[in-house]
Amino acid sequence: MPQSIITRSYPFADGDLKQKADGLANTLTRDLTDLAVRKITDDNIKNLRTLINSFDEHSTDAELLGLVEEATMKKNATRKEAEIAIRSIRNMADIAYSGKGKYSNFGFEDLTKVSDADFYRLAKRVVRMATKYLPDLEPQGLTDTQIKSLQELAVNFDNAIDNIEDAIETRDVETQERINKGNSLWAEMSKLASVGKAIYEDTNEAKFNDYVLTPSAVSDGKTDTPTG
Repeated sequence: MPQSIITRSYPFADGDLKQKADGLANTLTRDLTDLAVRKITDDNIKNLRTLINSFDEHSTDAELLGLVEEATMKKNATRKEAEIAIRSIRNMADIAYSGKGKYSNFGFEDLTKVSDADFYRLAKRVVRMATKYLPDLEPQGLTDTQIKSLQELAVNFDNAIDNIEDAIETRDVETQERINKGNSLWAEMSKLASVGKAIYEDTNEAKFNDYVLTPSAVSDGKTDTPTG
């Protein structure tokens, strides 16, 4: 069965979550004496910082997207090389067969418009036909070395397509893991911040506000505004 998609439970960007978590850890450290009445200890803060570090050290989407883009660039460059090689052979075949007969066996198409999958099949077909009709095309300058070079480009192109898929899959998996870590961090932040707000709600507005994680946060039908 396909895995369910994990969505963010925190209402802001990953970078903002990290900064808010750092701020909360510092606030908890400052108020640790007051928080002791609710059994908040240094261990809670250490656990929070562990969650922060785990989240912060996880790969970012920017770098994962960069890997996808890098793989795509390599694929495009390899395709370009193969297109040049195929055009050369196409010209030789066109002259040798006057664009008729055996020429049609190559199945030359508009190289710039076919999909990557179809382009790979086209390249492999050109390799087969060029090998088969090498005696006819040698007078036009075709060599076995050129055919083998195109064959290698076709293999590299196929691998390049796979590399893109691998990079995309890695990005998807890493994104889900990062969101999962972010959700765990946010859950712990929310719990600790709730304790801080409860302690200072009626006694210290400034400290109460330090525990408000979102401007429009709502809890039990009321906004995070101290009553006293």
